[in-house]
Amino acid sequence: MLSIGQWPTKPFAWLLLFLGCAALLGAALYFQAVLGLEPCVKCVYQRMAVVGIALSAIVGLIGSGFALLRWAGLLGWLYSSFEGLRIAYDHWDLQTSKNAFFAVCESAPNFPGWAPLHEWLPGLFAAPGLCGDIDWQWLGMGMPGWMTFIFGGLLVIAVIVTIAHFISLFKKRDGLVLYHK
Repeated sequence: MLSIGQWPTKPFAWLLLFLGCAALLGAALYFQAVLGLEPCVKCVYQRMAVVGIALSAIVGLIGSGFALLRWAGLLGWLYSSFEGLRIAYDHWDLQTSKNAFFAVCESAPNFPGWAPLHEWLPGLFAAPGLCGDIDWQWLGMGMPGWMTFIFGGLLVIAVIVTIAHFISLFKKRDGLVLYHK
């Protein structure tokens, strides 16, 4: 049985993370193209966080045998999950606040001037929707609520895997005594 601390050294684990991100992006495009739900700026930023996790998974997949790339993948996964959680929770809070009628967000994504993704790939990163609109719900919760739980789960898994991997490195080298027999 493979311990959690060894997952980052296995390409299959990184591939699963990448496929999960691809499924999330596919679902986002389905909601947009088929169901006609327009993403808002916060939705686009959440998509960017999913893209960040996917890119981190690619780095981990390619570099699962190299410590530096493995740690870069783990750190990218942690950071992107945290930022996605922060944005999704803020979006959820904005939609469920008492004054949701006055909830506004930026009219266009604030990408850096050297990478205007909303201009290069408008089908994926343009934001014609409004942040306060609740166009879709499932089990009484809108998209930002579900994304808050998804990013929260991804962050918890990333923290557990990172800590377990760190501990497994010390156990291999006997540099840290975790328990006595």
